[in-house]
Amino acid sequence: MKKYILFLQCLAILLVVACDTTRRSGTTVRPNLPGKPLPGKTTPMDTIRWTPSNCGKPPIGQSSGQPGGNKPAGETYHVSFLLPFLSNQVSGEGIPEKSRLALQFYAGAKIALEQLSAETSLQLMVNVWDTQANDSDFEKLMRNSRLEKSSVFIGPVRASHVSMFADWTKQRKKILISPESPTADLTQGNPGFIQINPSLRSHCETIVRYVRKRHKADAVTLICKKKEADRLVYFQNANAAVGGNTRFNEILIPDESKDFSSVDLKKYLRAGRTSIFILPSWASQDFIMAFMRRLKEVKGSNQVEVYGMPQWRNFDAIEPEYLSQLNVHITAASWLDYGASEIKEFQQKFYDATGSLPDEDAFNGYDVTMFVGRMLAMHGLSFPEQLSSEKANTLRGRFVFSKIFASGGLDQGTNQPDYWENTFVHLLRFNQFQYEPVE
Repeated sequence: MKKYILFLQCLAILLVVACDTTRRSGTTVRPNLPGKPLPGKTTPMDTIRWTPSNCGKPPIGQSSGQPGGNKPAGETYHVSFLLPFLSNQVSGEGIPEKSRLALQFYAGAKIALEQLSAETSLQLMVNVWDTQANDSDFEKLMRNSRLEKSSVFIGPVRASHVSMFADWTKQRKKILISPESPTADLTQGNPGFIQINPSLRSHCETIVRYVRKRHKADAVTLICKKKEADRLVYFQNANAAVGGNTRFNEILIPDESKDFSSVDLKKYLRAGRTSIFILPSWASQDFIMAFMRRLKEVKGSNQVEVYGMPQWRNFDAIEPEYLSQLNVHITAASWLDYGASEIKEFQQKFYDATGSLPDEDAFNGYDVTMFVGRMLAMHGLSFPEQLSSEKANTLRGRFVFSKIFASGGLDQGTNQPDYWENTFVHLLRFNQFQYEPVE
């Protein structure tokens, strides 16, 4: 723990000063910390040059592509991380809890940079910037001319920052990796924009593909409050794409309703068949629990399956008995197998570096950085053009990128996408008091 506190303190110092860390032939030179930057000057919180050896293979997946023929070995790429370290909120009481995402993500990313240094011929110049939380602070950061030096950006995190920065990078033909925000249609006509976190649409489509492989459409019922009705179109469109003319059943609950006493769920049960209920809701645990209680009361001996959203994994007001008896499934952007050797290896490296175990943000920082580094090593700055043929196994799951056409256009094979999205989503089933991936 003392080591982790020291790690946080060092990062706090880096948040208010610029520093240079140089890595040459495996020798780490500790940074000299200069004085505070001049008033009104925004400087990167960390600057790292990675000059690696050329040995081994990247630990994330195997690629189907070929190295870019126009990229000479040892070419230098400038990469910037934009994360909410919230340095303006650091006080004598310590690091703000809201800084945790950035601290964990960056610590995981640094482990990935070390591995890329040892296992590829990449040379990376890495700058790390504090985006702060307010839009006005981020707009000020975007006016910093030093950002122009980078060709690839990982972050920011806040949706409003991502939207603003997507326009900035689009105008300058930069590559923007959005590691957190799962919002669909943040940008258009921007093939250099890569969204790592699957959107709600991808979660819905994953459920539909799984369900329709096993059940007919007339067995499926969608349930949500009226204010959430716009989510149902994702399921109906995905169902239509699977084939057939039968739409899913829909039940819209009045927003003010607190239970399902007035809803006749019996008529949606299919004798001798499994009945499927999908709830794209997550704002209220009470709403979800009320539905499960009602379904258990009326289902009798009928077989049912309930499908929900990632947020359900953190609900503590739903009794495990209901999750088991109703065969509850949820989607998830990530799933960590803590028994896997690669997960244990990363945990050990993270602990050695920080004195603390990593959370999912640290794993995400590692996965995203490793993927970007591997793509740069293989394809250079043209790597977004290769994403349709690139898949990668990561610590948290997989990266499978799809062209997204926010304007509704169809992919004719040669079309430039509005942006790219990792559309791989885990489907988890509750079993033995925990969620686990379906087979």
